[in-house]
Amino acid sequence: MNPKTLKYIHTIACVAMALFFLNAGVKKFIPKPPRPSNTAELVQAVEQDKYESPASFKLTMKAMKQSGFLYFIGVFQIVAALLIVFPRTRLLGLCVLLPIVINIFLLHVFMDNRMHENVETGLLLAINLLLILYYYKSLVTVFLKPNPKL
Repeated sequence: MNPKTLKYIHTIACVAMALFFLNAGVKKFIPKPPRPSNTAELVQAVEQDKYESPASFKLTMKAMKQSGFLYFIGVFQIVAALLIVFPRTRLLGLCVLLPIVINIFLLHVFMDNRMHENVETGLLLAINLLLILYYYKSLVTVFLKPNPKL
């Protein structure tokens, strides 16, 4: 593939990823109207010590929201998205986003039994890894360059 074409594809994919996570980060700060929840189901799950999916996932997300952890994640999603938009900081933004995407993927794999969510988050993880792989030569130079002073 032509290097110029590959660069355009990489840029478009990075901007799309940045827009997706910018939206996801900003949405964490927009209050949602209260929706009817099946609190009785969650209370019953806790009382009976049955934390099967998706009750465990719902409890975890509720706890992360109440503790403020989701706001913390939202800030980092916004920062990573802004870093990804600019070519000079793109690799840094992708690297900041990687642990967030891994965490989202693993939460869905281990705590949520909806296969489509696993596929969607797995796709985001794969795209993030592929976008980082674009910088393979730079990463090899930085991490595997022999130091003659040692």
